[in-house]
Amino acid sequence: MTVGTFMFFASLVVLAIGAAFHADGTVLADSFLFGGFAFLISIVLLTVGVILGARSGKLQRRGDEIFRKNRK
Repeated sequence: MTVGTFMFFASLVVLAIGAAFHADGTVLADSFLFGGFAFLISIVLLTVGVILGARSGKLQRRGDEIFRKNRK
């Protein structure tokens, strides 16, 4: 898993906590905002990773490996 993937899941957890306890003042509101920012940054990192992987041909090779194993 990449940094973007870990950041994506962590930001979803922070967003969920912020949404569940949104009535309790500023601390959780700040964590909700930071979770949102982390979510956006993680989406950018995942997109860049996919684009770089597609350009280098690694995604195609990995896809071929996965689907060949499933066909056997």
